[in-house]
Amino acid sequence: MPNTRADDTQVGTLRDLAAGPAWTEGEQLRIAFENLTAALATSIFTAFVIVVLLWPVADSQTLILWLGSLSTLTLLRLMMQQQYGRSEKTAVMFMRWKRGYSGATFLAGVVWGGLAAFVFPSESVLHQAYLALVLAGISAGAVSAYAPVPGAFPFFIVPTLAPFALQMWWSEGSHGNVMALLVTLFALALIRAAGEARKNVVSLLELQVKNADLTRELHHRATHDSLVNLVNHGEFNRRLRKLTADNRRADDDYSLIFIDLDLFKEVNDSGGHAAGDLILRNVGEIIRRNTRDADTAARVGGDEFAVILEGCPQQRALEIAEQIRSQIENLRVEYEGRYYSVQASIGVSYGLVGEHTATSMLKAADAACYAAKEEGRNRVCDNQASESYQTTDRFELTQSVALSAQ
Repeated sequence: MPNTRADDTQVGTLRDLAAGPAWTEGEQLRIAFENLTAALATSIFTAFVIVVLLWPVADSQTLILWLGSLSTLTLLRLMMQQQYGRSEKTAVMFMRWKRGYSGATFLAGVVWGGLAAFVFPSESVLHQAYLALVLAGISAGAVSAYAPVPGAFPFFIVPTLAPFALQMWWSEGSHGNVMALLVTLFALALIRAAGEARKNVVSLLELQVKNADLTRELHHRATHDSLVNLVNHGEFNRRLRKLTADNRRADDDYSLIFIDLDLFKEVNDSGGHAAGDLILRNVGEIIRRNTRDADTAARVGGDEFAVILEGCPQQRALEIAEQIRSQIENLRVEYEGRYYSVQASIGVSYGLVGEHTATSMLKAADAACYAAKEEGRNRVCDNQASESYQTTDRFELTQSVALSAQ
């Protein structure tokens, strides 16, 4: 028996991927938030290292205040990450989270830049080198973490490196100007690298979307009848088995409708298969109009159709069947100057999930459809689900379900 739960999960994933650009942008933000844990852990470790290195030449209270500010911001960003993971992923919320992520990234850059602004070791070239090395490492490591979100990396690196570059520019000696220029070039190179990294992420996500489009199309072709765009025989059986096996919906009403077209052979004989195909397409549209998205409408044979009505009791199912019958009776299709019409014999069965099996429902609907034929056609008959009915070979559904369940 097929793994219907896995199939449904796959269909849900394909449906998400079908959102295209919206899904791609959401995935970029998701990846960035996933990268945040490692980035923040590295940031805190590096912060302790630089505090130890600068302790001999900088004001201790300022260093402690700076470390406390960074630690507090890190904690808040971790809380933001957790809230994002639990939040609803809507378009409005996406824009809020994107702004929040970019804003927090900018604040992190401001805090790191505060090292050069407030505790710059102007008297020690060695400690300046330590600071330059740490800021360069933090900036380079941030490329992969922040690159997926557009604009996030520049928001971080500019406030991180600009104070250090300015301090070097204002320092005495020509080496300071050279160092400031090198820091600027380094920042520009990292911004370019982040842009390329983001392009790679976007390319991979867009490839996933294209593959999903192809897979979804193949899945649709495998589960739908190409002529009428209703589900095919195999998919009908799979959904019926899934419904009857759903223990969570025990005692829930459901109904089956079998539709066998009357006079369809005459249409094919007089107008050819092209006229017959037009009839079938129009019948498929009638069935689709009279059923809900949650129902399953299928073409199960040449001129036979079936519908699973979930959560639908007997009386409502009979009303729907009568609507379909009446609209089919009034259908007129023009082909090459001639008009063609058909009628429908319809059988309805009804039962409860968990009490009546797929086989009993199929047998009852098949027998009701046969009774409608015997009583003069162009009518609706119904039966309660039961194993006692003898089946015809018109639909061949009962045997198919029994074999696939083994």
